[in-house]
Amino acid sequence: MPVIVETQSQGELMVSTVTLDSPPLNVLDLQMCRDLDESLQLIRNDDIARVVVIRGAHQEFCSGTDISQHTPDQMPALLPAFHDCLRRIYQLDAIVIAAIEGRCLGGGLELALACDRIVAERSSLLGFPEIHLGCYPPAGIVQLVERRCYGRAVRMVLSGQAATADSMARSQIVDEVADDGTLDGAIEAEIAGYTSISPAILAITIRQLHRVGRKRLATELLEIERDYLSEVLPHPDSTEGVEAFLAKRKPRWAKRPGLVGRDDVAL
Repeated sequence: MPVIVETQSQGELMVSTVTLDSPPLNVLDLQMCRDLDESLQLIRNDDIARVVVIRGAHQEFCSGTDISQHTPDQMPALLPAFHDCLRRIYQLDAIVIAAIEGRCLGGGLELALACDRIVAERSSLLGFPEIHLGCYPPAGIVQLVERRCYGRAVRMVLSGQAATADSMARSQIVDEVADDGTLDGAIEAEIAGYTSISPAILAITIRQLHRVGRKRLATELLEIERDYLSEVLPHPDSTEGVEAFLAKRKPRWAKRPGLVGRDDVAL
């Protein structure tokens, strides 16, 4: 199974761990997005877990959505399916923690940013490389601005450069940094801080916090998703970026002054 869910108690709390298991980099294709969405929905329906940990197998978190499916015929299904996973997180009456080791890139970082807390190993790499493929991270733009780090958002999205957990912590993108090899202990310590709280009151309280997140996703993300599918996906430079990545060559961007449209005239 590409998505594994295990639930156990830690103190008075029930903790569900959701593991992405699609080696080697736990990339999210359409089916895996649907599996992840279904797994999160089952956790919501069971309504016993008050902490949910999302992590990746094979010492990697997630390197994003499947680039091979970034095509005009597949992306209109993949992108909304992935965004549904982010929305589903906000429907959980549980604290959601991203446990990061290895690479956390593109959609993987968007998934982490949808969580309430991000705990990352020191050597992990986080970033949005989409710009090198001729596109951008729709949810990432909303999420970074929501975290009040606009300048860092501009740098991350437009440079495509990954950074270490320490650097991300200084920008308040990562909440806790763990030494390499100590991620499990750091997650246990994070959860321990909630074990003395009434599980019922924890659920009621986190529901209010998630309500704020849902409102932001219900407005800005839907608009950006629509623009992405109508402007970026059909753009020739986006097609070239994906083809170059899959062929393992440098992209050959067209030399045009405009931005979009058949005649490449800036809107």
